[in-house]
Formats: sequence, C-alpha cells, structure tokens
Amino acid sequence: MHNVLILGARSPAGLTWARMMAKAGYRVHIAESLGYPLGRFSKYTCTYTRLPPPKQQSKQWLEQLIQLLLREKIDTVIPNCEEVFYLASADALIQQAHPCQLFTSAMSLLTQLHHKGFFAQLTQNWPVTAPETILLTNQAEFTAFKQQKFSADKQWVFKPAYSRFATRTVLCPKTIEYSQLQANPQQPWVAQQYIDGQEYCSYSIIRHGQLVAHSCYHPKYRVGQGAGIYFAPVQQIKIHQFVEHFAAQTHYHGQVGFDFIEDSAGRIYVLECNPRATSGIHFLEQLSQTAQTAIAHAVVQADADLAATQLEMDLLQPAMHNLVMLFTPQTWRFFTQKTFWHDYHRARDAVWQRQDMLPYLIQLIPTAEIVFRAMSLHIDFLAATTVDIEWDGAPLTFY
Repeated sequence: MHNVLILGARSPAGLTWARMMAKAGYRVHIAESLGYPLGRFSKYTCTYTRLPPPKQQSKQWLEQLIQLLLREKIDTVIPNCEEVFYLASADALIQQAHPCQLFTSAMSLLTQLHHKGFFAQLTQNWPVTAPETILLTNQAEFTAFKQQKFSADKQWVFKPAYSRFATRTVLCPKTIEYSQLQANPQQPWVAQQYIDGQEYCSYSIIRHGQLVAHSCYHPKYRVGQGAGIYFAPVQQIKIHQFVEHFAAQTHYHGQVGFDFIEDSAGRIYVLECNPRATSGIHFLEQLSQTAQTAIAHAVVQADADLAATQLEMDLLQPAMHNLVMLFTPQTWRFFTQKTFWHDYHRARDAVWQRQDMLPYLIQLIPTAEIVFRAMSLHIDFLAATTVDIEWDGAPLTFY
C-alpha cells in the first residue's frame, strides 16, 4: 500500500489531507514538532511521530525525518505549513537517503514566492499584477522612498518581506519613520501601495504546472487584521485565470494560496503568495468522494488524470473555525453585528466530521499546548503557532 506522510498536522489543512488520503485508499502517517497536533487524534492516521523543531534544530529534524521515511517506507510527503521550506531545502539529501515524492517545488521558487518583494516583481506584465511594491533593505532606500513616493495622495502598507498573519504590518500610516521598520538585508521590508476594495483569497493544488483543484473565497471574519477564520466561497474567473497563468509560467508543484484585492473599478490585484496550504482546502471536503479521490490520486500518482476539479463555489457552504470564532477575544466584537449569527449558522466547521469526531472534540488540547508555548516564550498566540517552523530567509544548513 502507498504510504503518505503528512507534515504540518497541527493545522486543520493537515487533518483534511489525512482524511482525504485515507478515504482514497492510502496509508496515512503524520509527523509534527508539536506533541499534540490536531491530526494526531484522527482515526485516519496510522502513525504519529514527533520531530524536533526544524527552525531551531534543522540537523536533528532532517535526521529523524529520514529515519521515519525509511522506517515507514514513505512514498509521498505532503507538507502543509512552513516546514515546506526546510523540506524543499533538504530535497537532495532526502532523495539520497530514501527516494520518494515531495509535494513541493524547488526552494529557489519557494523563496521567490515567499518574499513579498520578489513575488511582486514576478507578477509584472502578468494579467493580474501586484500593486506598486518597493523593497526596503536599508535606511538609504527608506529615505529615498519617503522623499520620492510617500505623500498624502497615496496610501502605503508596510510589512516585513517575510511574514505571516499580517504580523507587524503597518497599515496606511500618516507618518512613518525608519525606526519603526529597522529594515536591513537580513530582515527586509516592503512598502506596497494600499488598494481599497474587496478581499479575496485562493487555494490551489498544482502538479508540475497543471492545476488540479482550485477554490476562491472571501475571508469575511478575521482574528485582528491577519488570520481569517470564516471563509465565504465566491466565483472569481479572473483569479482562476491568474492561478492557471501562474502554474504555467512557474511550473509550480504543490499547494499554494494567494491574497487579492478588487478595487471599486473591478480591477483585481494580487497582494502576496503563500506557497503552502491555506484555508481554502476545506472546501474540498464538500466535493463528492469520487472527486476527492481523484485529487488524492493526482497528487501521488505520476500517471493520474490531472483534469482540474472545478469547484462550483456558489453551491458550497461557507467554512469556519467554529471554536476560534466563539472563544477568541478578538472575535467577540462581531457578536453584536446583525449578520454574524446568520453567517455562523450557515457555515460548516473546518474540523468537524461525523465519521471522525475526536479531532473536533479535543481541540482544546492542541490549543492549550500553543497557549503554554506562547506564555513560556512571551509571544502572542499566533506567533506561537509557527515559531518552531517558520522561515524568514536565513540560509538553511543541515550539517
């Protein structure tokens, strides 16, 4: 039987993959650097292995990952979070020790996509482009930007070139000082023109440049200004066409998400790229079992039919993180909105599944592990979810 290893099993996306792969007839293993990841409690998981944190212990992480690949005779590895960067960087070493499929692109492409400035440059002359984006790597570049670009008639968003969940983003300041950014070559920032409009996000599965599955949604409710927790499905032909163009131009391989904005004139801009799983994956669980199995086969079988699965987004329920919506203090402000409870009752929880209830019922256990980590490291909850796996451009070595 084909053995599939799911990395990033802390995320609901990892749980979705475990369920989808097992139902398609594959033997599912998961590995994580957390002790109690969500996917560990799924009935569809055959084995769970705790790995060292790849960011802090890269060498040990790779050594134990290779031991796992050999022990369980893994055929395909599917990363879901930022461990994808460590996996892609170690590709040659992994293939030397245990040849297998890694569902990821080359590290050179992932770097270009993860870096918000490099990605904006990549989209130039594409059908959908990024807003004007200026890379800032030192005080001289910041000073030149402020003198030449920063004015009252144009608003800007400042964000680290490597970042997630909109952390540290400075949105449309009336004034900005270099001390607020401290940009340098190792920790670059970007200034991106602010576009007012409707937000959209996409999630896609791409195999060697060919689109396998695609979804698009509006992140209607967020925790703060970053992570979305409620996803309303939408049809956006221009976004679908952009993803097809991206796949063909880059020959991308793996999971990828994009953030977009549509202005009042109907023009769509792409803001940034997430070369990993995003919340749009949860719409796949509303497809027929035949369609889900076809997607699973397309990921792991070289000769599988790669006809794209078209999701009729207007026929799907919204998806949400139920417990996050109810118990996160940042979301309580929504409770007084007239539409909130209507939206809440319309949506389908991203974790709940009647045939596999335990992950939903024990969500407080992995949440408590993250809370304890946040308290011990004196960081906020969102930062604690990725502190052991995130990659911000530093050279990676495994020796």
